[in-house]
Amino acid sequence: MAQFKRVYRLTVGVQGKQGRVFETIEGQEALQIEFVIEKDLTQQTNKSNIRITNLAPETRKALEADDAIAIFEAGYAEDMGLRRIFTGAVTYASSMKEGSDVITSLELSDGQIPLRDTILSLGYSGVTTEKILNDVASQMGLVLYIAPDVEFKSYANGFSYVGKPATCLDKVCAAIGAIWSIQNNVLNVILAGGSTQRRAQVFSPDSGLVGSAERIIKGVRRPNKEAKQKRKVKKDKSEKRAGWRIMTLLAPAVNPGDLVRVESMALTGWLRVESLSHRGNYSGQEWYSEMELIEIKLD
Repeated sequence: MAQFKRVYRLTVGVQGKQGRVFETIEGQEALQIEFVIEKDLTQQTNKSNIRITNLAPETRKALEADDAIAIFEAGYAEDMGLRRIFTGAVTYASSMKEGSDVITSLELSDGQIPLRDTILSLGYSGVTTEKILNDVASQMGLVLYIAPDVEFKSYANGFSYVGKPATCLDKVCAAIGAIWSIQNNVLNVILAGGSTQRRAQVFSPDSGLVGSAERIIKGVRRPNKEAKQKRKVKKDKSEKRAGWRIMTLLAPAVNPGDLVRVESMALTGWLRVESLSHRGNYSGQEWYSEMELIEIKLD
């Protein structure tokens, strides 16, 4: 797999207005950019920090607009090109001198605005969890993805809810043994301990795997049904499962919950991505992804 010639595109703007675009263009010198992106399967919003060097003063000011949204794409020109790696609200923007340069730093949060600003209003005389999840995603302005192995429940006596989305999603997902997270402005619902069932990528020493897989033990959260029923605690049970940590060349198309295949001397098989970190420095050495993986049985 040919993976060289790094490319990126950062688009920042307020919804409904023309945004600013910073990108690599063949034959032109690109702005220096660094990024750190952290993603996992928890209900806490994924975070990213993007640092851009020597923007014009008017451009720096434009990036500080309230409720600005950023879409960041990255990859390798000689492989699959640009792939969306992060979408999020700009929660904080600052610029400061570092030596002879001015560094603009953007703090981004995936799903921040819909989780913060949406007030759900739902009421049904009879409904399924599938319908509820679709309506929640619609009111939040998000795309919905439900893993194929998720089974739905019927509320024959009706269901009603008014309030913030997170509480509603917790309640509905707990009823069907599922968990939810927001990945690149997509509301993902998968079984607790399960996966999206998307087979995202294969990593081997010849296709992006860097170094050796490291053995780890991870705690996997599962719904504590008894505790939920008694309503005495809100914490989930945690059980230990064998896992691995790998480093790869930048893999922007992979998201938490996806399946990846690792083929190496230490490990061969499909595993679920529990969490991942993307790190890049356009003019430096870093352009990598680090993933924590859980072994999972596939049918």
